[in-house]
Amino acid sequence: MAFLKRNPLFLNKARRNSSIQTIIIILIIAGLLFGARLLFSKSHKITGHLKTAKTYIIKGNYPAGLEALNKALAIDPENALTYDGIGFLYIHKGEIETAREFYAKAEEKKVIAGRIFNHKTTGFDFISKGKYSLASIEFEHYNRLVARDLQGVFGLGLAYHGMGKIKEAIDIYENALNINPKNSGIMSYLEKAKKQKDSGSILCVLDRNSQPLLKKEIKQGKSLYPADSATDKIIGLNSADFGKFGIEYALREYIPGNEITLTLDYNLQKAATSILYDQMGSIVILKPKTGEILAAVSHPKFTPSGVDKKFGAYKYNPNKVFFNRAFDMLYEPGSICKIITAAAAIESNAEMKDIFPVQCKGSVVIEKQTFWCWEKHGTVKDVQQAINHSCNVAFAKIGNQLGNERLVDYACKFGFNSQINMQLPVAVSTIGIEAENKFALSEKANGLGENYKITPLQAAMLVATIANNGVCMKPYLVKEIKNIKGDIIYKEEPEIFKNTLKKETAEAVKKLLVDAVYNGLGKKAKVEGITVAGKTGTARSTKKGLDGWFVFFAPAENPEIAVAIICEAGGKGMEVAAPKARQLVQQILKK
Repeated sequence: MAFLKRNPLFLNKARRNSSIQTIIIILIIAGLLFGARLLFSKSHKITGHLKTAKTYIIKGNYPAGLEALNKALAIDPENALTYDGIGFLYIHKGEIETAREFYAKAEEKKVIAGRIFNHKTTGFDFISKGKYSLASIEFEHYNRLVARDLQGVFGLGLAYHGMGKIKEAIDIYENALNINPKNSGIMSYLEKAKKQKDSGSILCVLDRNSQPLLKKEIKQGKSLYPADSATDKIIGLNSADFGKFGIEYALREYIPGNEITLTLDYNLQKAATSILYDQMGSIVILKPKTGEILAAVSHPKFTPSGVDKKFGAYKYNPNKVFFNRAFDMLYEPGSICKIITAAAAIESNAEMKDIFPVQCKGSVVIEKQTFWCWEKHGTVKDVQQAINHSCNVAFAKIGNQLGNERLVDYACKFGFNSQINMQLPVAVSTIGIEAENKFALSEKANGLGENYKITPLQAAMLVATIANNGVCMKPYLVKEIKNIKGDIIYKEEPEIFKNTLKKETAEAVKKLLVDAVYNGLGKKAKVEGITVAGKTGTARSTKKGLDGWFVFFAPAENPEIAVAIICEAGGKGMEVAAPKARQLVQQILKK
């Protein structure tokens, strides 16, 4: 045996076997290291693409996000996280069904929650923005990946609550309390949901004083309109059968589940509706210092709660029952725009001695054309008399003294030819840039001509600018939106639209308008104990007859309201619109 162990032949063979084993082990280790390196490199690359995709998705750059996801998919077509990321992309795009499809694939492939795409955080982010349908998909997905997570279950309850699925929300809140029975926050939401269930509806839109304007029925999701025809064009409809317009349609993403507070005052809205009565036209009331729309009435009106029964009659009514005249109808302004001409003359220091006195014989020939006044005024000695009598001949002379460029410039300073952006459509009030001749310029100085158009909203802005010391505020209708948690997710603040006039000019025009009510054509708007500053207007109607205007603010010393009233095809402004102004002031300002 000793001989065998010492035999070189056997020694060499043993060494050889040992060397082979060592080499094999080295090769195996090297292979394992190489494979691990490959696997790590592959995983690292996928993770990099997914993180890049997430960054792009959150920024809203969906094409770039999809490109990064496709790169990850090319490396490993079976990677669960990549499918999770694709679902994440589509939920941010708002494509719910596609997101569901990819989340289902990710779940089949055993995706692990919280790696790169945090669905719980995203769900609460959607809730904070009032986007409950999107939040529900995130929480449903998350809760399938992570069982009995309190925040995940609670988040799903909030999402369903916001969607108006009150019964489901109650069940889920109770499940959350099974996990943590002493959670006071969840208890409060449960109580809120139970109260809504008992009332049978969810509050969606309210006025500035918390008066309900739109609710949603819980059982069938039917819209309820507590203010009914008083806010018909403002609240509107979101119906495939009867129409899509107004706040209910414009803010449909936030209904139900969020509380939308409007700047409207329901009491003022009701008052304006009753005063306009069955007269076609509009009344708009603004808060001069802020631009808040306190009321916006448009007639003829319709009854939202009974639209299904009268839809045929509404639809075929030639007077456009569903059309929002307050914001979207353009009328010839007529004499209310003499306010602009007077303001331009005062601020540009026009030589009044070169204009007045004016002899008004009821008409004047301008470039071989007869330019008519509505009455023979005789001698008009100054701009105050021109305003009081609303003398077309006097304002034609003022306009020709100022020139076209200055008239257009001042009209634009009051907001003409500028788009007003709101949640509801607003037509652009226009003034023609050019004036073909002195006759056209005379028309422009009097608010006349086919290219001079104004909305009732813009007409209210006209006097609100004078009331607000020459500063034109941007009008707005939505005050704020709160989500299901009571957090403000949208808030609009007062914003200057145009710095129109010097304070001194506005004060001078204010005096003209006060006197126009007390001693001029606006006498029928006079209210004892309240100083009203206003201007009548009469213009050619698109229908048979004349459109009657009255624009005013009150009390003149410290204006609370600025108002435009138009009686469509109703007659002269001093006869039809001014008396309605008096009624309105008596109802809403008389103590």
